[in-house]
Amino acid sequence: MNQHTPLAWSPRLLLPGLLLLLLPDCAKAASGVAVQVLTDVTGVLNESTTLVCYLMSTENVTVTQVTWMKKKPDGSRSTVAVFHPTKGPSIPDSERVTFWATKLDGNPWNASLAISHVQAEDEGSYECQFATFPTGSRSNSVHLRVLARPTNTAEALTPSPTWKLQDLAKCISTGGRPPPQISWLSDLNGTETRETTELGPQPGTFTVTSFFSAMPSRHADGTNITCCVKHDSAREPELLLVILSVPYPPEVSISGYNKEWSEGLTDAALSCDARSKPEPTDYEWSTTTGPLPNNTEAQGNRLLIHKVSKTTINNVTFVCNVTNALGSGQNQVTIYVKGELSSHQEGRVQQDGPQGWELGVRVAE
Repeated sequence: MNQHTPLAWSPRLLLPGLLLLLLPDCAKAASGVAVQVLTDVTGVLNESTTLVCYLMSTENVTVTQVTWMKKKPDGSRSTVAVFHPTKGPSIPDSERVTFWATKLDGNPWNASLAISHVQAEDEGSYECQFATFPTGSRSNSVHLRVLARPTNTAEALTPSPTWKLQDLAKCISTGGRPPPQISWLSDLNGTETRETTELGPQPGTFTVTSFFSAMPSRHADGTNITCCVKHDSAREPELLLVILSVPYPPEVSISGYNKEWSEGLTDAALSCDARSKPEPTDYEWSTTTGPLPNNTEAQGNRLLIHKVSKTTINNVTFVCNVTNALGSGQNQVTIYVKGELSSHQEGRVQQDGPQGWELGVRVAE
């Protein structure tokens, strides 16, 4: 038996135990004759279910006929099955509907009805009626609820390289009855979800699609999110993991300046470091006051400063602007030039070059 089936039991195994549960109730009936049923039954689409119905009596009665009827939305009733003691069963849809008992006898009398290949239109309220002599008719009602287990999938989407709120993932629950409930588990901020519901592949079923949306960002790329699908046919929600793949514009930082540049330092450099998806396509260096000084040279993501001079780069703010297919990002750094190089600093520059001297300054710090 499938543990996810809300009514996961075998009628043949259940019925003997059910009789023990129902017999005490029979003794409480004023007339000593009562129809006992399972009032709420759940069936699963395309599977089998049973409408349990028994007549229990402490009196000597004769059953003259059993009739199952289904109540229509307009209040009228249609005959589902009839069992006559001598004529036997009469069932319009005999390919799917049968009586469990082969004949009406014994105490209690078994009028349980088995339905195979359950359909959505089987859902509704049924009445099990016993015609008896000499006590007359006795009846009780059973409500059948029909579920359909959905098929659930989730996947990451490939967003367009544009800077706008867009769908990053989708989760689809197909063929459920009733419509499932979909939610997203995520630690990302600024997210939105939207949902559509359509008719499912089988009559009476539904397909629900949920989209997870956010702005493209480095924090979203590679993040795990979870689609949570809740449905009445399963005891626990189904959790579907999705790993986002998100393009984002460049996030820029500038390195190389250690606040210790002095007059006369040669071959210094700034490095423009960019994280982006896709990779950067262009690096552009400038200053906040205009073009680059004459003693500087832009080489892709590096800006070479041939000789540090107070007259050309002191208090100058250098800007690096990086572009990729999604957009651009920039950062800036302001250079402050100190006095002349000391004899020790000049020696380090001659020995190790400007980068080695800068490293020595960082270590000393």
